[in-house]
Amino acid sequence: MIKKILKILFVAGILYWLMSSKKLDFSLLKIAFTSGPLCYIGILFIVVQFFISTYRLRTLLQTKTKERISFKSLLAPNWIGLFFSSILPGAVTGDLLKLSYIKKIDPKFTNKFLITAAFLDRLLGLLGLLFCSGVFSLIYYNDLIHISLKLKTIIWLNLFLFLGGIFFLFLLASRENIQNAILKPILIIPFLGKKIHTLLSDILALREDRVVILKCFSMSVLIQFISISTFWMATKSFYSVNLPLGHAFSFIPIGMITVAIPISPSGLGVGHAMFANLFSLFNIQNGASLFNIHFVMNLMVNLMGFIPFIFIKEKINRT
Repeated sequence: MIKKILKILFVAGILYWLMSSKKLDFSLLKIAFTSGPLCYIGILFIVVQFFISTYRLRTLLQTKTKERISFKSLLAPNWIGLFFSSILPGAVTGDLLKLSYIKKIDPKFTNKFLITAAFLDRLLGLLGLLFCSGVFSLIYYNDLIHISLKLKTIIWLNLFLFLGGIFFLFLLASRENIQNAILKPILIIPFLGKKIHTLLSDILALREDRVVILKCFSMSVLIQFISISTFWMATKSFYSVNLPLGHAFSFIPIGMITVAIPISPSGLGVGHAMFANLFSLFNIQNGASLFNIHFVMNLMVNLMGFIPFIFIKEKINRT
């Protein structure tokens, strides 16, 4: 309870600072949704992302069952997970509730496998994000490093994380003896070493399904490409300077990674502050307000998850 209160106070403090310093302008949100169809097209793209992510999860789950999992049956649990991830700090509660419903779809799924699959699903999403930022940082490297020293640091961070993501994909596709040799040093880490080793071992055990992993990774890249493009499309008319889409791929992923940190629901406050700083690297001073547009677009889609939650709950109560 103390941790939750501290998190709420932290988020409230950030939002108050952003509004008092006029870095967060809610009037921009009204203009964005009343001046044209871009935000509504963006919401449609977010729904497309949701369907692709649900299919990715289905693909991972299908590796451990001979029974065919219906894509339709996973839509409600996945949407419910998004709903609770949007109203509660962090994604753990949403994921656990989602997995509890998936367990009802096929009781043969072990809790260990479901948790591993959910973790791998999120990890592949992160790898897709790192891949997008790394590729575009390479393509526009010469243009970006001359904008500012701080941006140059971010570009090098993107490239470092990109190489780390490529290495993990290589590890995921490697033979068991190579994986064991690389994972062995993790056991030296005090307290958490054994748990991290066990979790990674369970994930890497999916090496027999290399085609599945590659397929899911490709879906993750597509999801992240759509997400970043949607952010840029919905906010570009409010930029004070010209910001090409390719340049947006160099810093928006960093902001999205920050949003994923379990401090506040959907990155509320934290994401606003982070994007205020990131956009300022391009001399765009209303970054918090720009993120607010993207934040509300996602929230509108995620909160609709209460509908399947109500119907599933009623169905369970009747049975």
